This record gives sequence, C-alpha cells and structure tokens, in this order.
Amino acid sequence: MNKLTAIVLKGFRKIYSKFTNKNSHNFICETNPERASEMIYNLLCNNKPCMIARFGSTELNAITNYRGIKNHKNQVLNFIMNKTPQWWWNEKGLEEIFSCSGFFPPTTENVSRFAEMMITDMPQVDILGSWRPEEKFFSKELAHASKIELEILNPYWSKKPWTRALANKKILVIHPFAKTIQAQYAQREKLFNNPEILPYFELITIQAVQSLGGNDQFNNWFDALEWMKQEMDKVDYDICLIGCGAYGFPLAAYAKRKGKKAIHLAGALQLLFGIRGKRWEDPNYNSTYNYSALMNQYWVKPQITERSQNAERVEGACYW
Repeated sequence: MNKLTAIVLKGFRKIYSKFTNKNSHNFICETNPERASEMIYNLLCNNKPCMIARFGSTELNAITNYRGIKNHKNQVLNFIMNKTPQWWWNEKGLEEIFSCSGFFPPTTENVSRFAEMMITDMPQVDILGSWRPEEKFFSKELAHASKIELEILNPYWSKKPWTRALANKKILVIHPFAKTIQAQYAQREKLFNNPEILPYFELITIQAVQSLGGNDQFNNWFDALEWMKQEMDKVDYDICLIGCGAYGFPLAAYAKRKGKKAIHLAGALQLLFGIRGKRWEDPNYNSTYNYSALMNQYWVKPQITERSQNAERVEGACYW
C-alpha cells in the first residue's frame, strides 16, 4: 500500500467517523457492577468449564488488521465507512504487539499465525470484558459470549465480589510477578476493606514468561506459549487467574478445553494481590472507577527481579 494512499484513506475514514459516530463502542453490554459480579460468580460456581476474558488493545488491533488483509482487500468504501478493517499491514501495530504485549518476533507470518489462533479461540469465551470497537468484526466468533463493561470485570466495584467464589479452591495464578503475588497473599487480610475480595484459597503460581519489551528467553512467542501450557498441565487446580500479555487469552482457552475454569484479567490481575502499578496509581486513570483509592500502606511495587529490562518501553513502565 502506497503511504500517501493509506494516509488519504485513513483521513477520509476519520472524517466519516467524526460526523457519523460510526467508530464509537456501542455494544450492548452489562454495565451494573452487581449484576456483572453475579454473572461471573455463577459461572465460577457451576460444574462446567468456562472462559472469562478480555482483549488487549494491541492484540486485537493486530487480529483485526489480519482479518482485513485476509477477507476485505480493496474494499475502499466499506473501509471509509468503518464496515471493514484496514487491508494492509500496520507497521506501528506490529511494533506495538511486540513492545506492549510481548509477542515476538513480530513478523507478518507470525502475526498471521497468532491471529488465526486467537480467532479459533474466540468461541470459547463465555463472558467478555468488552471495550474495543474492533470487537464488532468478530461478532460471529463471539456470538456465544455474554458481554460486560471491561472495568467491572474487576471485582472491586461490587458489594458482593465474584472473587468470593475462589474461597477454599485450588487457584492457579499465571503472572510475571509470581514472587510478589506469593508474598502479598501471605498478608491478604490487610489488602482490602472487603475481605471477600481476596478470600482464603490454596495459591499456586506459575512465573509467566515476560517478553514485554523484548526480554525473552525462547526462540519465539509460540515456544513460550507451549512451555506455559506444559507447566499448567503439571498442576492440579480448580480456577486459573491469568495476566501475562498476549499469552493470556490463548492460555485461558487452553484451560477451558482442559475442562477447567479460567479468567484472563490481563494487567489488572496484579491489583488483586495488592501490587501497585503507575497506571492505577493515577487517580485520573478512570473517571468512574478510582483504582488508586483501593491502595493502602500494605500495597507494594513488584520485586526488582520481576521488572523487565525494557520496562520503560511498555507504556512508560505502567505495570511497575
């Protein structure tokens, strides 16, 4: 795609969206924290496997880009009217899925493979934390999913948090901050005013591969994903809580296929264990839900050994 042509097409699309509001996120989804919490709680308490998840922005951008390339080439009018995605590779998007989501190496071949895998996993979702307008391009794959507003996927805004369903269960947590999570859980009763947010359970952790910003130890992202699946298979657990970049969504789908229950909370999972991050320390981060107000003197930063060497490249070290 000629750069000038791409700029012109995007310009027309932006103008069209501005005057028609066609790019707004107008999905029908649950916005009441109490009802959303009960939906999640009921799913966790029944005897069926389930997947509760959300999309990361850079991952969904890449998947949407791939769908446009595969299915909607040269549909100029539909692109301008925001009915179809971009049909040429977004170089900035390829860089962001590497630096912000830990996908490596971000070649078009690898991203295409990743996108196909994610699209295959989408029908596994039972409850989706909805927030991105690009979700509309996958309405068929997500037809089975109930949708709730993304922020109320987190348990802090309900008087009866869904996390009470974790009580006395075997809970596997997959996260790069596994050591800090273990240490913080030892003082769980000091972290929240509502004790049901973080009840007693048997905590099991897997140190997730941290490839954010390029700090990786495998040949490619797919090898790292397979390693984490193998680690999951070694563990007996009831519910899996996941927060590990682009790995999270496919790991949650894998858990469900194995007959387990999984919740992919992404970066926000660290908050459940009283772990601070720049993003949430800002009281203006979200106009409705003030995460900084949850924090007290017992909340900590991740251990220095859990800080990526390229942390500043990840949205200004937002998780640290």
